[in-house]
Amino acid sequence: MDLINKIYKDKEFMSNAQPILSHKEFIKTKSIVHHGGTRFNHSVKVAYLSYRISKLLGCDTKAAIRGGTLHDFFLIRDDKNLVSETKMFVKHPTLAKENAINYFGVTEKEQNIIESHMFPVSSVVPKSKEAWIVTICDKIIAMSEGVSKAKAQLSVWILFLINFIK
Repeated sequence: MDLINKIYKDKEFMSNAQPILSHKEFIKTKSIVHHGGTRFNHSVKVAYLSYRISKLLGCDTKAAIRGGTLHDFFLIRDDKNLVSETKMFVKHPTLAKENAINYFGVTEKEQNIIESHMFPVSSVVPKSKEAWIVTICDKIIAMSEGVSKAKAQLSVWILFLINFIK
């Protein structure tokens, strides 16, 4: 069974993720190429790994699921190089946060999870364990999807997470 099918069978995860995953605006991310797959599947994997780690550590699993699912919820495509990669690298967390607020009424904690997931590239610092977890999980999933920038930063993120949890 592939990972996405396994994730969809996790009832606790899906009870929090399903309202987002089935929303007509979020479904649009299924058609956006992201790290060699789709932005939709990338977001599901980040949310699921964040949920599993948050559950293991006794953290707020709902915030981790919602923040992880929505961390890349922006609908701008760069398939014709209309937007510079560097600009979107820095700007997309704010776009994702604005979409999350508009469509899903996210909490302040969830907003910080979304907006800080690119730290330290972005200047928004993760304020909670859940925000750090999503930040790290995004790098881990990106690395598994073959993104070389994430590979270079992975060890730094793991150290941040370990030190923050202590």
